[in-house]
Amino acid sequence: MQKKIAYVFPGQGSQAIGMLDSWSDDEAVRSTIDEASRVLGLDLWSLIRNGPGAELNRTDNTQPALVAVSVALLNAWRARGGVSGAMAAGHSVGEYAALVASGALTIADAIRVVRARGEAMYTAVPPGTGGMAAVIGLDDETVRQLCASCAHHDVLAPANYNAPGQVVVAGHVAAIERLGRHAREAGAKIVLTLPVSGPFHSPLMRPAADALHAVLGTVQIGEPAFAVWQNSDLRRATRAGIRDALVAQLVHPVRWTETIRRFEEAGVTHIVEIGPGEVLTHISARIAPGLCCLATSTPALMDTAIQAVAS
Repeated sequence: MQKKIAYVFPGQGSQAIGMLDSWSDDEAVRSTIDEASRVLGLDLWSLIRNGPGAELNRTDNTQPALVAVSVALLNAWRARGGVSGAMAAGHSVGEYAALVASGALTIADAIRVVRARGEAMYTAVPPGTGGMAAVIGLDDETVRQLCASCAHHDVLAPANYNAPGQVVVAGHVAAIERLGRHAREAGAKIVLTLPVSGPFHSPLMRPAADALHAVLGTVQIGEPAFAVWQNSDLRRATRAGIRDALVAQLVHPVRWTETIRRFEEAGVTHIVEIGPGEVLTHISARIAPGLCCLATSTPALMDTAIQAVAS
């Protein structure tokens, strides 16, 4: 059977202090992080290695750190002879790494944009006003109905369709609390409030979307060399549409379940997660058990993945 590879790039929540410790001697990784550090005017190596955690987890630092690490590992994959991806997608801010992989954005521009994106998202909603929660054990339509019935005069909406039975919602804190009570009554196994600084991928991010639109107007965008599936509308990214899609992403849900199924329909055989952790590896395997899903967060995992797609 002919193999077809799709890259996936993780979003916030995959970061961790020490996430590049096993890569400190890799030239491709070091040079990429050094370039990102120069763009930011920040020692990313120190932040990634030593924290403190509160600094790494601050949205305006987390986002450029994740994109830098993902692109660094992509460069390591390529330097080690890894099979080229035929298509790609990224979860939330991971979409920027996917666009860098495709050649539509330079790493320097991507890092500058996501730093501004993180700052705008952090300040879009006053602290304590909004948040996010993971709802485990209910289907997508039930969660949508619960959001509508629990919103009252607040904002509450699905933010991430991560996998069957796993939906993240975002909105005002009071509405999330109401949904938590009713979701358990509806049969949810878990309703978990997430430790994030705002209601991402919801209409409350409109001020951040407006700020991001202005920043994206300052960068050059090229035509992707291969298919990149957009979070917000599941369309293939084009030079003409990338800016609008990245802005829309902030106020619309990440449709990850449908993205992986789009890969299946396109004949993908292997999904390779390029970035820290294994979150997308696990949830993608849940969505599409017939696909081979591989992580690359350590040299050993990457070498295993390279062998798996090459043999």
